[in-house]
Amino acid sequence: MQVSTLSRRLPLSLSPYQVFAVLSDNGKQSHTALLETAEAGTHHHKNSVSMLSAALQVKALGKTVTLNALNENGSFILDAVLGSREFCRDFLIKDKKVSLELTCKGSPQMSDERERLFENTTVSVLQKLRDLIKTEDSAGNESSMLIGAFSYEVVEQYETLPDIEKNQEDYCFYIADQLVVQSHDNQNAKIIVKGFGSNADNTVRLGVELEQIYQILKGSSVSDTLSFPATMGNTEIALNIADKDFYQKVEEARERIKQGDIFQVVLSRIFSVSCPNPFQAYGNLRLSNPSPYMYFINFGDKELFGASPESALKVNRQREVFLYPIAGTRKRAFDSITGQINHDQDSRIEFELIEDIKENAEHMMLVDLARNDLAKIVEKGTREVIQLKRVIKYSHVQHMVSEVKGVLKPDIDSLVAYRACANMGTLTGAPKIKAMEIIRQQEDKARGYYGGAVCTLNANDEFDSAIIIRSAVVTDGVAEITAGAGVVHDSIPREEALETVNKAKAVIDACRKQQINSEVLV
Repeated sequence: MQVSTLSRRLPLSLSPYQVFAVLSDNGKQSHTALLETAEAGTHHHKNSVSMLSAALQVKALGKTVTLNALNENGSFILDAVLGSREFCRDFLIKDKKVSLELTCKGSPQMSDERERLFENTTVSVLQKLRDLIKTEDSAGNESSMLIGAFSYEVVEQYETLPDIEKNQEDYCFYIADQLVVQSHDNQNAKIIVKGFGSNADNTVRLGVELEQIYQILKGSSVSDTLSFPATMGNTEIALNIADKDFYQKVEEARERIKQGDIFQVVLSRIFSVSCPNPFQAYGNLRLSNPSPYMYFINFGDKELFGASPESALKVNRQREVFLYPIAGTRKRAFDSITGQINHDQDSRIEFELIEDIKENAEHMMLVDLARNDLAKIVEKGTREVIQLKRVIKYSHVQHMVSEVKGVLKPDIDSLVAYRACANMGTLTGAPKIKAMEIIRQQEDKARGYYGGAVCTLNANDEFDSAIIIRSAVVTDGVAEITAGAGVVHDSIPREEALETVNKAKAVIDACRKQQINSEVLV
């Protein structure tokens, strides 16, 4: 498929949050996304990305994928899909003019674990779309990008779990055609517009789009970026599982551990709170809880935002793959009078975390699980633990984090790697499949995006993803914030329930805060 790229740089002092606010009507524009980082200079991220327009929406549920053309670029991509032998070979396609409905033809049930990694599933659509928009221009391929999110339930594409009613898609991705990329090394931005199919030759049209974005940003200042009215939402918090019921579920999980069914399981519950302005809430969260992965996606029918401390899986241009297991959590130490961090007490809590036998056992279990996941997909001898049990501090909690690395085998791409590792052990437990079965039995509800991943995938097969935690899904002004706790043999039910409260607190506070702080502009 023909793809063209036009770009232009400009000096810019606006933050990614401000840029996105200016160009997306303060987050109200559907099918837009902001992916930003608060850790400039680390190896985790170098750039923040604002997706201002998308050519195509790709949404999957069960065995069906719907491709919705969002503009003329999207229509040309649909034409290319209809003309693709690979798509027609693996999927039944219904042409609905402005959309296509693809149904997996299915492949023979694979008994071998490695063979199952290559089964034809709805995730295969993303692989084929990535290849469809790939050209010989490696630099252009960097911005030929799919942006979106996998739900926790996408794992059912290749694992059998107890049935549960689902009211949300398995994934939703976009092929972006207007982007602003900002570097954290200097104050500049790169505007990128894409043309697909016949639009690729229309350089005049692409140039006009580029100039429009350039002029808006050039004429914008900090004072122009945000205008939020005061809101008075209901500040009450509703729980889908009360404390006493959660205690019981923890005890039941401990009994399964004693019986030898599992070593650990992550149980979660949902906190619901009014959230009249999701983009404002995201602004509050990014200020109070800056994290390696921060994201806001407007799907049209709902918004997803969060500040996640944890990478799901990362694949770079050199085909190196990384996992970052997090396990072991303590709250931060706040001074009761000033409300500021008491650094002496905070350090003591950190030391207690490092020395805690239960937390160490849980953490090492998940490091081993990450190593086992990578063993299926990396070259022999390349798997290594780069970093072990480093404590990283966030606004309300501190975590132990490790880093595991390998080099992908020649026949493994990034999405196959994600299949092999999903869902991440820090959100399931171990052994993973059995833990996920118990989660289904205990939680009685599909998790949706909680425990899934926000992802970027470009045509060079570079992949980055964040586990969806410390996040909210907002529908009709109500935010659902899911938080979990890892249950092991020595777990104390009350402490595990409190851990879910501590993990949810930053997001709840962000939703309940009515007036945006001016510092959020930074």
